[in-house]
Amino acid sequence: MVLLVGCSHHSASPTGGSGPLRASPDAAAAAKFVDIHLVSKGASSVPVGTAVPFTITMQDTGSKSATIYAELTLRSPTGKVVPFYSTSLFVPHGKEATEDALVTPAQWFADAGRYEITIKAKGVRSATSLAFDVTAPNVVLPIFEDVTAAAGVDTTVPSPGCGQFANGAAWADVDGDGNLDLFVTRLGAPTQLFMNDGAGHFTEQAAARGIAIKDANGAAFADYDNNGTEDLVIVRDGSDLLFRNDGRGHFTDVSAAAGIGDANRRGMSAAWGDYDGDGHLDLYITSYMHCTGNWSTEAEIVAQVAYDPDTLYHNNGDGTFSDVTSLLDGDPSQPDHGRTTGAGFSAAWFDYNGDGRPDLYLANDFVGPGPDHNRLWRNDGPSPAGGWKFTDVSVDSGTALFMNTMGIGVADVSRTGHLDLALSNIAGNKLMRNDGHGVFVEDTVSGLERKNQKASYSSITWGVGFYDFNLDGWEDVYFGAGNFQQAPNIPVGVQPNELFANDGTGKSFLDVSAGSGADDPGNTKGVAFADYDHDGRVDMFVVNQGGQPHLLHNVTPYGSYHWLEVNTVGTTSNRDGCGALVTLTLDHGSMEREVMCGSGGSGSANQRAVHFGLGTADTVHQIDIAWPTGRHQQVSDVKADQILTLEEPRA
Repeated sequence: MVLLVGCSHHSASPTGGSGPLRASPDAAAAAKFVDIHLVSKGASSVPVGTAVPFTITMQDTGSKSATIYAELTLRSPTGKVVPFYSTSLFVPHGKEATEDALVTPAQWFADAGRYEITIKAKGVRSATSLAFDVTAPNVVLPIFEDVTAAAGVDTTVPSPGCGQFANGAAWADVDGDGNLDLFVTRLGAPTQLFMNDGAGHFTEQAAARGIAIKDANGAAFADYDNNGTEDLVIVRDGSDLLFRNDGRGHFTDVSAAAGIGDANRRGMSAAWGDYDGDGHLDLYITSYMHCTGNWSTEAEIVAQVAYDPDTLYHNNGDGTFSDVTSLLDGDPSQPDHGRTTGAGFSAAWFDYNGDGRPDLYLANDFVGPGPDHNRLWRNDGPSPAGGWKFTDVSVDSGTALFMNTMGIGVADVSRTGHLDLALSNIAGNKLMRNDGHGVFVEDTVSGLERKNQKASYSSITWGVGFYDFNLDGWEDVYFGAGNFQQAPNIPVGVQPNELFANDGTGKSFLDVSAGSGADDPGNTKGVAFADYDHDGRVDMFVVNQGGQPHLLHNVTPYGSYHWLEVNTVGTTSNRDGCGALVTLTLDHGSMEREVMCGSGGSGSANQRAVHFGLGTADTVHQIDIAWPTGRHQQVSDVKADQILTLEEPRA
């Protein structure tokens, strides 16, 4: 995965205090006639996770113009330091140049207390610092504990080869005992299946159950044949594979008979969804690219790439699938007609326009000689000419982004009734807000962008997930982060994972990564989310390449907060209820979740049951379910703190 657009010098993420900083009289000649000031644009005291803006001002008092390079360093209350921001400003003779910046200490430090910013210009450190205080948070901080060894899920993943940038895991109850089991892909090493005993411990049994497969990049469980058991698709370097579950957690390879497979593509992720509402789950597989030569120069990175096409499979309802990718190809006579050949990384089925049909969003990486933008296909239902109709609305919807998109998060962030998108990226995550009229608008002030990890290198994120980790009633977001050599001579460094807590209004997020226990520093590619121990708090399994994955148990204190999980069982709809929209009505408003089956996870798949943090509400007044078949169901006066299974009413 390669960044092929220009990088800014700037490294972002500050918070400010106030007070002038003046370059030392013995500074280098080009800098000694430039006064440098840091001016706070906000409060001098902020809660944990909050960013405070400030302005860098350089004023030329000498006889000629100068270009000044400056690096800013943040010092924590315990004396630890991190270089967090750098810039080069051209200062015209007799004038000044300014630049706005931000810092959020909780990106790196868990401590409250006094922080200081210092600055170096031309290698000379100012004797003056800019100070501010970090106080207690104004939201409940999500807290995670690493239980990898205690839970028995110790494993490793090899280092990736060229282009092997996806790696994931998937949760499902494969043997019907009511406990969520964990499947892990491991590139060239055999996949693993960790069976959950219900008491917090797992036992690896992949070979005994028929799914120890090499060269796997991603996976997703779903009951494709509607028999009440979770089947498994594995996408890989080589032909993708479909395994049928016998009902006792043993799997049989049915790929050839089912019509699943390809001509040696690089499958990255899989998303299940019933696009035509016939009660049978269809499947979209994103395929990436192959390296056609060694990457040692930027020119080789651009030229030595061969794209692999994605595949849309229609479930025929008899155990077989048909390749219907042509439904997405659009009109070849149009200059920007839909296409599925590119550096596809992940895809998500979700109903963005509220018409009851699942639409398809494709995340493309920006790599190679002809990178494609992200694609959104609107599901328009039966075609007048027969068959089914999808319309490429990428440009009109505002989602045709040229970027390094590796993961897709879907959630109603501000509880407006419209599903928004969070996209991972190089040099800045993106939040795309759904305006309710078919258009997504980028929110550049939400607080979850984090362009840079340190002053010297960009942030790089992969798997994404929206969940209410602290149960306050507002969905938070987590990004897996991991480094790789983007291109020759581009600096790389440690990439801790990123956790952003919703501020409780849906308007912005607080970067609370450092104190969460979930800021895993490994090269995380995929993240799979599930409440594996049924305690109402969503846990996560982070898949690190070239190292050890980790199971992170959510131990956030409940306090006065409650929760509810809803497990959907379709009858006329697909058995898993994939695509069902679940809406809760509470005293303080409503919230909704869509049942998603493998969508968006950068090679990973989360638990199928939808999870709600309820805040202080201990009763849900009403649950409304809009099933994929169009049938509606209502349940009233539901007690909190339970996993509720709801079956679709029969006709």
